[in-house]
Amino acid sequence: MDNINALTARAMAQKLRRRDFTAAEVLAAHRAQVEAVEGTVNAFVTLDWDNAETRAAELDQIAAENCFSGPLHGVPVAIKDIFATKGLRTTWGSRSFADHVPDYDALHVARLRAAGAVIIGKTNTPEFAFSGQTANLVSGTTRNPLDPSKTVAGSSGGAAAALAANMVALADGSDLAGSTRTPAAWCGIVGYRPTSGLVPMSPNPVPFDGLSIPGPMARNVADLVMMLEVMQGNTPAQPLGYWQDEPSLAGLAKPRRPGRLAFALSPFGASVDPSVMAAVAPVEGLCRDLGWEVARTAPPLEPLMEFTDITRGISALGVREALRPDMALAGDSYRTACAQAEGLKLSDFTAYQATRAKVWEATADFFERYEFALWPTATGRPFSADLRDGEIMEDWRTVTLTPVMELPSISIPCGCDEDGMPVGLQITAARGADAALLRFAHQIEAALDS
Repeated sequence: MDNINALTARAMAQKLRRRDFTAAEVLAAHRAQVEAVEGTVNAFVTLDWDNAETRAAELDQIAAENCFSGPLHGVPVAIKDIFATKGLRTTWGSRSFADHVPDYDALHVARLRAAGAVIIGKTNTPEFAFSGQTANLVSGTTRNPLDPSKTVAGSSGGAAAALAANMVALADGSDLAGSTRTPAAWCGIVGYRPTSGLVPMSPNPVPFDGLSIPGPMARNVADLVMMLEVMQGNTPAQPLGYWQDEPSLAGLAKPRRPGRLAFALSPFGASVDPSVMAAVAPVEGLCRDLGWEVARTAPPLEPLMEFTDITRGISALGVREALRPDMALAGDSYRTACAQAEGLKLSDFTAYQATRAKVWEATADFFERYEFALWPTATGRPFSADLRDGEIMEDWRTVTLTPVMELPSISIPCGCDEDGMPVGLQITAARGADAALLRFAHQIEAALDS
């Protein structure tokens, strides 16, 4: 019983089905862990123990009759505080919505509930998820459980911290420009940005913008895929649909023949911290040992760098128009994101679209030649949790450029930097190649662990 929190989500689900322990016992173990560390970490905006205990009791009742609600029966899950949860406060990290309680679930949240997940609460996020630092004026700053002086990055920092501290077995996140991947890298967990549309964002305040999307987060690739199997699936409510093969746990074990991949320690001209490079560098030899042909190159995404403010700003204005927050109550990060777009001219937007089209052609050609592209998730080491946005020096290009092409990308743990903090390896594939990407990530994860 003392080791429940340390179990993988898959092992936890299996033991619950064997009735080695009850959903109530699993929940109690996680509640004890939250109460032990949450005061330091501040991963959650809202905790919902009463409803979680009621749900666990219901699941135990049906389990006693040898019935189970789904693959996540009794597994504790946390939901990022930008996704609607029926009857549970959803603030978007904004003072305008500090007391907002939706009367519906976001689609992927409803799917998680139907699969038996026990939702314990909402994880912290910067206001409307527009910052690389997980802090807001509603619930304060989330700190890295591995070193509370350090950041968890953003914007899915609360989710990453909760997973790293064993406060929850699985968590969702969202990713506009690295928001699942950088927190995963700096907390030593796994974060995934799927191909846009694989996991529907419904409702979506900007439904024709495929940049900000939901994605699963976990402590290993197999757990992540178990959660993804529940979250994924096209819906008529989503204008940007997805019709290719969906990833599955069964698919992780399928044999594959090694091909060609790209590897870069400093992609797109990024200045990567030497100790981060040192942690990731051995992966090149590891891939060669596994039979892969490795070229030192990266997708041709550099032309998109000058349009970073446009992609972020357009999304920020779309959220503002849809949700109508009181901007007098907004924090600096969200104000800045909106301001970046308000000064744009139509010619700026048309130049962005023209460049995006050219880069798409070049990127599609790149992934005809290379199946995967690997590089460090973050360029630097975790900075102070107390820095304001304007004080952050991290070069985000390693995570901000792939979403513009709607490319699936995963961050998996890959050693430590010179401070002993986790380093992430990012693996990217062609649009729609999620199943192949996750199978490869699972292979690399196993090789790194061996």
